Amino acid sequence: MFIEIFRTLVAENTLISVINFLLMIAVGWGGIFLYNKYISCKIHDRVSARWPDVDKFLLQIDKRLIALIKISIIYTAFQQLFLPDIIEQGVYLFVLIATTFQFVIFIQFVIIYFFKQYLARQEDTADQDKLLTITESFTKIVTWIIAVVFILDNLNIRISGLLAGLGVGGIALGIASQSIFQDIFSYFTIFIDKPFEIGDYIMIGEFRGVVEYIGIKSTRLRSLTGEQLVFSNTDLTSSRIHNFRRMRRRRINFKFGVTYDTPLEQLKEIPGIVKEIIETKNKTEFDRAHFHAYGDYSLIYEVIFYVQDKDYATYMDIQQEINFELKEIFKEKNISFAFPTQTINLTQENLVVPKNKEE
Repeated sequence: MFIEIFRTLVAENTLISVINFLLMIAVGWGGIFLYNKYISCKIHDRVSARWPDVDKFLLQIDKRLIALIKISIIYTAFQQLFLPDIIEQGVYLFVLIATTFQFVIFIQFVIIYFFKQYLARQEDTADQDKLLTITESFTKIVTWIIAVVFILDNLNIRISGLLAGLGVGGIALGIASQSIFQDIFSYFTIFIDKPFEIGDYIMIGEFRGVVEYIGIKSTRLRSLTGEQLVFSNTDLTSSRIHNFRRMRRRRINFKFGVTYDTPLEQLKEIPGIVKEIIETKNKTEFDRAHFHAYGDYSLIYEVIFYVQDKDYATYMDIQQEINFELKEIFKEKNISFAFPTQTINLTQENLVVPKNKEE
């Protein structure tokens, strides 16, 4: 077999075609050698001195580009020769596989490189290694599957049955692992968007707690009462999250009531009293205080102010000082806080006088 192939090559190819073949190989390889020695080296020396990271990226591009050029030179050179079918098919198979391999490696490198650059700009470095590993694995699996399907299709191998089988199996697998993949994609959403971070105090619905752990499938909170709350990442990304750690200031709305028999002059003084008390406190910003409404048993005042601190304990300390001082001033001015009372009015018509039995 090999002897017949050799005879065919010798018989069917002229000296000119062989010279053209060798000349294309020599010129192509010589051009690549000159480029690497006189052009590429100088470019990389200048770039690496100022932008080392960019130079690493350019080196990979340069490497893959030269590999593709070499493959093209080989393929073009063999076109100058008359080749038996088996060798021609072998050359085509080599070029197809080598070109696809170079493209796959290049695409993987580009995706992972830019993802690393994104991670490098993030402040939170806790889960970067884990996230990078997941991204690399996912990228490699997807790109190699596409590459294999592409090669089989270009070799005229019928893959419709295979794709149908994979489709049915993929549907079954997708249904079985739907929640897992949703949680993984939600993890990427949490990492990139950062609605909360470890240490944040958040509220989801009626549940509150400090974020202790952010995993690929679930996130764990420690509630104020001590127990651990576990949420799937999908539940978190589909819920309204209150992040109290990112609150720059706290808006306070509180009400109190005084009795109905409080004189009008004192009623008018109360907003000024409240304003003066609040403005003397540190980390506070007074907004308003008004006689708000007539209640069932009290005249209701509404007060709005801001605490320039996100800490809940700080707010409670300030509110307590305000309450103490308000109580003290009201006592000095004989202003009474209201509490639930009921007044019964008796008239003469409503009185029933019992009759004397002796009469």
